[in-house]
Amino acid sequence: MDKVFGNTLSADLNYHHSHRGGAIIDIINRESDQASMSIYVISEIFSFVLLIIVYCALLLYISVIMTAICLLIAVSCFFMLNFLIVRSKKIGIVIVDIISNMNQFLHERINLLKIIKMFSMEKQEQEKFQEISKSYSRQNYFFTMNGVKIEILFQIVIFTLSISVLFLSISILKMQLALLLTFLFILIRLTEPLRSLNSQRHILTGELASLEKIDEILTQLKHSVTIENGLLLFTKFLDQITLDSIHYSYIPNSPVITNISFEIKKNEMVALIGASGSGKSTLTDLIIRLMDPTSGEIQIDGINIKKFNLASYHSKIGIVSQESYIFRDSIANNIYYGSDFMSMEKAVEVAKLANAHDFIMKLPDGYNTIVGEKGVTLSGGEKQRISLARALYKNPEILILDEATSALDSESEKVILDAIGKIKNKYTIIAIAHRLSTIENADRIIAIEKGKIVESGTHERLMQEKGIYWKYYSMQFDGNNM
Repeated sequence: MDKVFGNTLSADLNYHHSHRGGAIIDIINRESDQASMSIYVISEIFSFVLLIIVYCALLLYISVIMTAICLLIAVSCFFMLNFLIVRSKKIGIVIVDIISNMNQFLHERINLLKIIKMFSMEKQEQEKFQEISKSYSRQNYFFTMNGVKIEILFQIVIFTLSISVLFLSISILKMQLALLLTFLFILIRLTEPLRSLNSQRHILTGELASLEKIDEILTQLKHSVTIENGLLLFTKFLDQITLDSIHYSYIPNSPVITNISFEIKKNEMVALIGASGSGKSTLTDLIIRLMDPTSGEIQIDGINIKKFNLASYHSKIGIVSQESYIFRDSIANNIYYGSDFMSMEKAVEVAKLANAHDFIMKLPDGYNTIVGEKGVTLSGGEKQRISLARALYKNPEILILDEATSALDSESEKVILDAIGKIKNKYTIIAIAHRLSTIENADRIIAIEKGKIVESGTHERLMQEKGIYWKYYSMQFDGNNM
């Protein structure tokens, strides 16, 4: 379980973009338990095999011929049962897939509960779940009945074996009564571990599907890790960030970013604008080094960022994204998150910079107030201000604002813009924005279209040139959507 979770955290973003989170949750919650049960079953089978060997040795000592006949019948039985055991494995694989789909369904629907209620889709979603549940019950029934068939067939073989032993020992081999009784006693004792062995084989084949599923996921996670950790500790940069001929593709021969080159000076605010899918967020992910460019280099003060230790590099990057990631914890712990020290004095300082201090002090317990899951007890603007305070708490060398105001109302946006104004030119800021009011005062605005830079300059210059930026600005402030 720990290994699956650890590998999940280490996997590249590309893997998580192409796989559903519910599958990982299912592996961690259920399949790991099933796998541990498989190990227990294997140990049980091993003990049964040892008992069978001991009993067979005693039977051989009494009569080699009779033991050979019994073994021949037993081996034939095992081969006859194999087709049922194989069927158990196939059903087990189907059950694992159904449960994985069920957990993914539940994970997704719980996260989308608000929209389900808004569209009054409770009944339809319940019906969908019932279909999955019925399928699960049906396959469980098939698995159980297959186990019953194995037990019935085993009982038939044992009955045949007993009749054969009696007939051969009395009519042909003329065994002494004492030896015959001893042989039968040991044979009867042998049937229990044989029965248990068959039952456990049936159970194990079902559990093996979980082991195979975990192995498959672990292999995928292992192969998805491409970001190599550098050795050089990153503490700060002095001059500039340089992007040199950056190309990136999620899928081969389908570039998202093509030949992008520009520089960001220390304490400069650079804004990236463009339509959805133009490559803005991908570009910031590359700068953060959540991914590596397909070709080209990103350098800080002439050093390729691949050479930096990831933990030290990420510790100097603050991020405020469109979706505020607030944990079910105190305001203070949400601000501390990602830092290895806790200072209330520092938390208050950055909260004031983020225009968050005043509303925090109005909460029942101030900085110790526990907020609901995903910050449900806070407004969108309040969550964004806490996110900004958290980013500033790290004293970042690079601050990334990824659509930080796009989901806010005008009043909340104004508060965030005021906070950004306080920190401008105190931090190196890279801002992505659809709302162009957020970045009008940026030192430089870079417009990106289809993964390429099409124009760059200040707000005033770009408005005079009447290019892409002017078009977006005019559309937006005419009251239309970009």
